[in-house]
Amino acid sequence: MAYRRGYYKKDGTYVRGHYTKSNGVNTTKNNKKNGCANFILAFCLLSIITYLTYNL
Repeated sequence: MAYRRGYYKKDGTYVRGHYTKSNGVNTTKNNKKNGCANFILAFCLLSIITYLTYNL
């Protein structure tokens, strides 16, 4: 559970801070970025290992 800070709505009313079940849209964006970074890291490591294996 994440804590969401208080914020003002467009109509000017204030919503107090509260706990939420998830972070909403931000979690899916972060997961996509992390997945892409992990894929690039794995590809680089595999390339380095292959290069060292065949050139030694």
